[in-house]
Amino acid sequence: MAIGWALAAAVCVAAGEERLSLAEGLARRGMHEQASAEYEAFLKESPAGDAADDARFELAACYERLGRDAEARAIYTDLAGRLKGERQTAARLRLGLSLLVLANAPGEARQWLEMAATGQADDATRQVALLNLGLCYGRLGQDKTAEALLARVAQGNGAVAAQAKAAQAERLLAQGKTKEAWAHYREALAATDQTARPAVAANAFSGAFKAQAWPEAAGFAKEAGEAALRAGGLALPAAYAALMAKRPDEARAWLAAAKKASPTPTAGRLALEGAVAEALGDRPGAVAAYERILAEFPKSAEAPAAAQAMLVARAKDNDPVAFLKAYARVAEYLPAEARAALAPLCLDAAIRAKDTAQARAAATWLMDNAPAGQAADAGYRLGWMERQTGQTAQAAETWLRVAEKWPAAPGAGRAAYAAATAFVEAKQPDRAARALDLALASGDADAAANALMLKARQALAENDAAGAAPALDEYLTRFPQGRSAAEAAYLRGLLFFNAQDFAAAERTLAKALAEAKEAGGPTPLDHARRTDAALRRAQSLHALGRGDEAAALLQPLVALKDAQSLAPAYLGWLAEFRIGRGEWAEAEAAARALLARDNLPAADRALGNLFIGRAAEAQGHRAAAEAAYANVLKAGETAPTAYDAEAGTRLGQLLAAAGANDRARDAFRIAIERAADTPEGRAARARAYAGLAAACDALGLREEALRANMSLIIFYEDKDLVPAAFRAAIANLRAQDRPDEAKTLEAEFAQRYPDAAKASARPKP
Repeated sequence: MAIGWALAAAVCVAAGEERLSLAEGLARRGMHEQASAEYEAFLKESPAGDAADDARFELAACYERLGRDAEARAIYTDLAGRLKGERQTAARLRLGLSLLVLANAPGEARQWLEMAATGQADDATRQVALLNLGLCYGRLGQDKTAEALLARVAQGNGAVAAQAKAAQAERLLAQGKTKEAWAHYREALAATDQTARPAVAANAFSGAFKAQAWPEAAGFAKEAGEAALRAGGLALPAAYAALMAKRPDEARAWLAAAKKASPTPTAGRLALEGAVAEALGDRPGAVAAYERILAEFPKSAEAPAAAQAMLVARAKDNDPVAFLKAYARVAEYLPAEARAALAPLCLDAAIRAKDTAQARAAATWLMDNAPAGQAADAGYRLGWMERQTGQTAQAAETWLRVAEKWPAAPGAGRAAYAAATAFVEAKQPDRAARALDLALASGDADAAANALMLKARQALAENDAAGAAPALDEYLTRFPQGRSAAEAAYLRGLLFFNAQDFAAAERTLAKALAEAKEAGGPTPLDHARRTDAALRRAQSLHALGRGDEAAALLQPLVALKDAQSLAPAYLGWLAEFRIGRGEWAEAEAAARALLARDNLPAADRALGNLFIGRAAEAQGHRAAAEAAYANVLKAGETAPTAYDAEAGTRLGQLLAAAGANDRARDAFRIAIERAADTPEGRAARARAYAGLAAACDALGLREEALRANMSLIIFYEDKDLVPAAFRAAIANLRAQDRPDEAKTLEAEFAQRYPDAAKASARPKP
């Protein structure tokens, strides 16, 4: 078997990979000084390439743990400037976090966090970036932008969402929304670990004091503790509390104190000034305060309420021209409810001015005030108008409003389903789910059927089998002859199959394959899905011990002239199916049918050889099996396949059993090198490490055997392989007169596998 130069190159690559893996194992155990030394050594040997940049990321993380922040930021700065895609985003995020948290430099951190939040990244990374960008904007006084980002992050789950909820609560309290703030604080506290809870509870206490909510204040104070409540600057909270208690004179005095303590105005303080002025009957003073918010803090969280309050105050002046100009100037800040409330005046102005934007607002007002049938029809039409002009998100909201407000009106079901499709397109699953529920509850059978299938498809797209299954079951129950019945049965059968409920899978897939009884019934599956359904049904029959039925079902498929068009995975399963039935010749025939196909990719050729080797091995033809497995490895020399690891492991086991430990060692090393990062690949690598350790022991290569066993110990959790690796490594260390290391490993063995360790410690009878 020709391993030669490919093996030599593989050994070099494997050595670098082993050093990286060792460094990762040390870092996971908190040994950051030693881990950083390993990463530095690796970078000295291999300074270029993706692996080197991965090592730099981890080295910077170690530096941060060791307090070497400046060195870490230097690495992140280099990576952020060189890398692309998700890796660049990760570097920018880490640099931004270092500047924001460790260096307390939000001005410098903002640009890196903005780039991280808008760059290519997975969802978890983006959520961390958005949260910290929101906090950064908050420190910089850009309140509206900060609030929008925090609200987005708070919709998720976990620690990041909890931090966002706590930050939102603080802002809600500044707006006087105490009820919502308590809810956010409680959610944040429930999701926050014990070390951070006091600070969150202290903020909640401060909010309770502002609103004079003494029961809540007492509860949060107890949660926070004395140390966490040592804070000042309560002038503005006191002013807000006095205003809510309808004591505006005291509120004005507290505002004066707040201005004296901090002359620089904020959007929150100006909003409070306006509210106090209104309470005192000073309308010009209130308008002036609200106008300052819009002029100086147009992106703040207070801007929408300020715009609405300013317009209401101006409306009392009975100057429609001034009102219309003011409305056009601040319309972008107004929430939907405010637009509806002001619609009568806006409609009159829009008619005279022929203002399309204002006319749209007037149409919304009509929807709020017209009879149900007229309003629902107007809303449905408005939705289509908005979608046709590219305002898909607004169209979805309009349709949803129709379905919610007038559920009994004709067309409500159509509107709900249209809203659901738009929300799915906009990737707003919560809103889509709400619209789908409305469509299902409507009296429109077509809308309900379409909604069920959309709900199922959306759930499957998100890998939510638990959400898809009820929708498919309901469709098959309510619409057994619906247009999508065959597809629903096929998808439901796949879910049963993936859950290993083979009896239900077989029954349901049989329905998917049933011939249509009459025209106008279910749309038949296309050829690819029909073939897939038949093969999975056969696999289910096989799993149920009904192999003869499975073989009968498969026979027409493999006998067809286009049998060669079957996917390689199916031909591989056919070979394995025949092996399981002891039909060695048929198994080999299926594998050779795969190899006979023209322009066969290397991976599929490796699959065919793998199953030829398995068939030969099952029949005791060791030489033929070795040759087949060697062909798999040869095919993967230039581009490794997913089957190399299994083939190399099986080849190594055959060679070791024959006493050819030197050749077995080579095969196991190739298997380790080429194993993919999949459950199957990791399992094969584990077996290969075990085989390599045994082969090296047989050859007297103690240090290499130790490294193989330590790889098993560090990277895997397996009740058979890992305890055996512990025993072999401990024995190896003792044989090399390294008792301290052996004792350390024995302690880890006892902690991770106490039963196995005790069994090893018992004296032999």
